[in-house]
Amino acid sequence: MSNNRKVLKVMSIIYLLGGVFSIAAGALALTSASGDASGDLSVYSVVVIVMGVIEIIAAALGIRASNNPSKIGIVWVWAIICLVCAVVSLLLSEPFLGGVGTSATDVTAVVISAAYFVFANRVKKENQERLS
Repeated sequence: MSNNRKVLKVMSIIYLLGGVFSIAAGALALTSASGDASGDLSVYSVVVIVMGVIEIIAAALGIRASNNPSKIGIVWVWAIICLVCAVVSLLLSEPFLGGVGTSATDVTAVVISAAYFVFANRVKKENQERLS
């Protein structure tokens, strides 16, 4: 197993844990946002829950692809989806869009999603070179 595949597997496990945490945090925020008159917290909570589900899907596919690199194509697509969701989450936290300010977790999610995409891309290239 190459180093890129090992890193992808470790990052997939981190994504799995992050996805579970995101769903739990989003559900907790959603239940506590029921009295929020503006609804901004509800929207942000739903985005966090959706991001958690997407992270779990990407993690499961990433773990599978790290063992079988021929399955990397779908992981690459889900890595892009995760990156887009992380950027949307970051933007929703910005004050000019009604958020309370950028948090360290939003920035970290974008960085980790970008790194996940990079390693999925590297494994994809390794697989293409191996097949050539």
